Amino acid sequence: MSDDVRTAILGAGIAFCILFAGISLVAIFEAATGTGVFLGILSLVIVGMIMLGLIGAMRNPPRR
Repeated sequence: MSDDVRTAILGAGIAFCILFAGISLVAIFEAATGTGVFLGILSLVIVGMIMLGLIGAMRNPPRR
């Protein structure tokens, strides 16, 4: 796989994570209390873990 394709795929993954984090924040503010807030925070934690992996993959490309 070429470097350009790899970068595009990783960039799309990061864009998806940013979009999903924004949707989660909106859901947290709409829920205001209760289980919705807990689940929203949980989703932000999961998105953050995925983003860490994607950023790590971008910063450390595979060796050839």
